[in-house]
Amino acid sequence: MQTLNLKRRSIGIFGALLLVGASLSGTAHAANWRFAVPPFLPQAELKAQYTPLIEFLNATTGENFELVTSNSYLSYWNTATKGGAYDLVLDNAPMIDFRVQRQKFTVLAKITGVISQSVVTNEKTNIFDASELVGKKVAAVASPNLSALAMFQLFPNPMRQPDFIYADDARAAVEMVLTNKAVAAIVPTPIAIQFTNINLVTNTEQIPHLAVAAAPSLPPEVQNKVKQALLNAPQTVLGQKALTSLNTTNFEPATNATYSGYAKWLEGTYGY
Repeated sequence: MQTLNLKRRSIGIFGALLLVGASLSGTAHAANWRFAVPPFLPQAELKAQYTPLIEFLNATTGENFELVTSNSYLSYWNTATKGGAYDLVLDNAPMIDFRVQRQKFTVLAKITGVISQSVVTNEKTNIFDASELVGKKVAAVASPNLSALAMFQLFPNPMRQPDFIYADDARAAVEMVLTNKAVAAIVPTPIAIQFTNINLVTNTEQIPHLAVAAAPSLPPEVQNKVKQALLNAPQTVLGQKALTSLNTTNFEPATNATYSGYAKWLEGTYGY
């Protein structure tokens, strides 16, 4: 009888441990998934702009996403090259392709349409062609920010480039132009059109808009829930609020192939 009691007690303890393990596993699964966005705007503005998207995803998927921002593109890039820090990202075409190639990310959806960069000057500056900026101070956010990467596409010859000076974010780059600290700036076109006191020199090549991509750490079933939520965002009030905050009408289908080849823009970037 004593042996039987010990067996029963052992089974009871083992069962309790299984329940505790399952509980802990459930707690780990319920922990925040880290959703990173690059620092192309001041952190406070980024949080205000992307919090509605996080709230929408949490409410729609039943998962728990946490918005992660960085102080600078240097810290963002250093973290990106190491991998493993984020479960979900929203990023530009070169960075998305980089993550797909090097870290096995999967593209889930993209902001509708395409995006370009604008080279702008002070409204009193008479520059009509980008070639006139060779040797002159041009403000941009440091690579791998898309503006800087696009500028290197405009000026591929290292011997004939502007004198780049770097800003913390796109608005700061424009402010350098307005305060005559730089002759020109290159910033995303959606940012440039918000200013009425600057001149447009040129727009760069249009490329696929920002995409949402998932790391292998995000389970396939969660990836699918995120994908469906994004594509159906216009159908709900919370989704419409998120889209308005992102200045877009909808997310559209996209695959890894949509961004194939853009990682080449990162060639020459430290740590690539």
